[in-house]
Amino acid sequence: MQSLGLWEKNGWWYCRVPLGKGKRKNYALHTQNFEEARSKALILRQSKPFECKGSLVNAIEEFFVFKKRHGKFTEFSERNKRGDLERFARNCVEGLPLSVLAPRHIHSFFDLKHSVSEDTKAGYKTILSSFITWCIDEKNLHLHDCRSALKKYKFRTVARTGFFNPMDIDRALTQSSDDEITYIIICSAFLGMRKNEIIHSRKDWFDFGKPDCFIQNLDKVRAEKLGLDPFRIKNGKERRVLIHSYVLDWLKNYVSSKDQYCIAPDSRKGKSPYRYNYEKKYKNFLKKVYAAEFSKAERFIASHMFRRSFGTNLAVDGVNIGDIADMIGDSIRTTEKHYARYIPSVETINRMKVGGGFSFTPKLQEAMRV
Repeated sequence: MQSLGLWEKNGWWYCRVPLGKGKRKNYALHTQNFEEARSKALILRQSKPFECKGSLVNAIEEFFVFKKRHGKFTEFSERNKRGDLERFARNCVEGLPLSVLAPRHIHSFFDLKHSVSEDTKAGYKTILSSFITWCIDEKNLHLHDCRSALKKYKFRTVARTGFFNPMDIDRALTQSSDDEITYIIICSAFLGMRKNEIIHSRKDWFDFGKPDCFIQNLDKVRAEKLGLDPFRIKNGKERRVLIHSYVLDWLKNYVSSKDQYCIAPDSRKGKSPYRYNYEKKYKNFLKKVYAAEFSKAERFIASHMFRRSFGTNLAVDGVNIGDIADMIGDSIRTTEKHYARYIPSVETINRMKVGGGFSFTPKLQEAMRV
């Protein structure tokens, strides 16, 4: 076992390969089975892991095939990330061999993007890091200098803080004369759905007996049986969210009239990566309702503002970060970044209980009654 450089950590096997001149590198073998690890280590040590004849473009394609096979990206996420890596490849020499990828190519790419926002550059850094890590782990390439070069870039991303309080949300619902617009607002502001979740929401997601909404994935096999489009939630994290009594009756009437999809059931996707894209008419409606608030600073209002409001209002109501993360389907770390600042102190919550407090979440109402 020592001669193969095998070692174990937390049940997973790794292999240590000498690089010459006293240098060595550890490889993850992605297995907990010793015999399989031994076989992989033999292949790895007998091969020339740092020689790769493939081009950067071909490697990018292999990267997405690998990620898709392991269910790491949604269809829409894949399109965006593929575009970012293709931009990077175009900035390099055409047909660049993957084995000669160097820090200078990364520096050249980010120098070219000097006019791009910090948030966008942070997105480029994330997908490039993922790609280079994959090259190291799966293709056994010695691209550690590239990964180190990426780590040196520190982009200042700003958490989006704009949100609507319950009265602002009620204003939009009151002025809406389109059932589809009303449904979109309710799904995002009261159930915390993302845009693509709303578009793929189905009648069988709703249980009005409990009452709750089960936001769920739909694999290809079952999608074919139902005659629907397959769907995977961002992060693949299915979740249940209580339906607020304020919108329960309206949702019940709206959903009962649907066949399967709750929004635009007859619409099929064309060039848009979405099954159906409601963005234009939705944005025009919000511009009329929130004319004073709508500005370039809140350019995300149309696609994500109400979902962000859902999480923020939960935090204002005193719901803890873990519960908010479960309800919006994000990690606790991401949820803390965006909503922790709104969680009130114990003294504030006590004052809310005495004075009646907020009434946005049924969960908090139940806690106050106790």
